[in-house]
Amino acid sequence: MKKVFQSICAVAVITLMGSCGDNKNQYKINGTVDDDFNGQMVYLCNYEELNNPLDSVLVADGKFSFKDTVVEPWMAAIRSSNAMVATLFVEPGTITVKPDSIGGTPLNDKLHVFNSSLDLTDIEEQMEEYIPLYYSAPNAEARAEAESILDSLDAIRINRTMDACWKLYHENGDNLLGLYAMQTIAHEGSFTFSQFDSIVKAASPVVAKDKKIQQKLEQLRNIEATSAGKHYTDIQGVDGKLSDLIDGKLALVDFYASWCGPCRNEIKDNLVPLWKKYQKKGLVIVGLNVWERGDAEARKTAHEKVMKDLGITYPQLVDSTRTATEIYGVQGIPQIMLIAPDGTILARDLRGEAIEEAIKEALKR
Repeated sequence: MKKVFQSICAVAVITLMGSCGDNKNQYKINGTVDDDFNGQMVYLCNYEELNNPLDSVLVADGKFSFKDTVVEPWMAAIRSSNAMVATLFVEPGTITVKPDSIGGTPLNDKLHVFNSSLDLTDIEEQMEEYIPLYYSAPNAEARAEAESILDSLDAIRINRTMDACWKLYHENGDNLLGLYAMQTIAHEGSFTFSQFDSIVKAASPVVAKDKKIQQKLEQLRNIEATSAGKHYTDIQGVDGKLSDLIDGKLALVDFYASWCGPCRNEIKDNLVPLWKKYQKKGLVIVGLNVWERGDAEARKTAHEKVMKDLGITYPQLVDSTRTATEIYGVQGIPQIMLIAPDGTILARDLRGEAIEEAIKEALKR
């Protein structure tokens, strides 16, 4: 009994010491959001695991609060069921989150200064003007013109973002601000696998070991493995394999989803007409349905509807394992690639008029 009593006392002392010591490690996040969020749940997530919330709270009167302890600072995100509320760093102290600012602790104060200095309002406003023009364009030519302007504006946005993030990274490469910068650089930049691999190898552990940075490295490795000149990698679909549809044929493979506006426009403006034009000349087009939302039944319904709405009659493959885009390192859809009869990938990232140009060139071989 004496030993049991001593053990209980020891546990009590350790617990008491832990509680007192944890005071300096406590954090509190006080958030203010638009009234649209009232009555909704907001979730605190590790930025690497946005689909696995660590905590949740109901928004009331436009406010919410999280509180706990933290041993080492970490990057977090606060989101609702359908929107991102804020990106922040969880560290000891009181962190204030507002619609247009974040601060209250050292890392978050610096993040606010960075976000304030990177003012993209002018570019974003111009892009917002052209997005409706793209979707309401009466024909392919008008749509291509709007898309070209959007691409030019987006290039300006990316250049500004990259310049600012590289500066932030060079000043904070060994801490979470540097990681935040590098994650943005990885997302916005255009790198080959070897280029990004060199950056990661030279980075500090806080950056190099980050899950999202490693995922980007893997994505670029997969892009390289399925680039022009490499043999295509087979994909398992619900009703068969990609190889069942394309082996021995000149094949145009379109990674798309029913909800994707640019995907639908490529199908309507280019793929359906090209199928009619080149089917008897030896071309096969395969629509590879990926990234559909909802459960299996919802995805099936969405796929059947888009085929009917757009008049798709060429072969379809529904990605059964939901890994096709990972295998090919697809960063966005539509992703349209041309594959030779011997299985060699001839081109990736085809859009608009470039699709038919690639087909004509391949048919000359």
